[in-house]
Amino acid sequence: MSDPVIVIARARVRPDARAAFVAAARDCIAATRREHGCLAYDMHESLTEPGHFVCIESWEQREHVDRHLQQPHLRAFLDVAGACVTAPPVIEVIEPRSVDRL
Repeated sequence: MSDPVIVIARARVRPDARAAFVAAARDCIAATRREHGCLAYDMHESLTEPGHFVCIESWEQREHVDRHLQQPHLRAFLDVAGACVTAPPVIEVIEPRSVDRL
């Protein structure tokens, strides 16, 4: 088995669009968690910076991430999210090779 792939996505959402963003995210998260290869998929909002959302995903393999990007529920979320954000989201894909304990 290969190392899991981590995806971190950050978005800043306009205050007036927060409810629409959260509703669309809920639907997407529920569907994504049922996808083959999804180990974890969670979204968090900053307590100190309202409207700053971070999504942390963990996938078994990169091919699962690539398949996820084509799913209708993600496309629907991105359509809504695109109208809610103040700037394009920042998305990072991390393929760890090792983890050290501190």
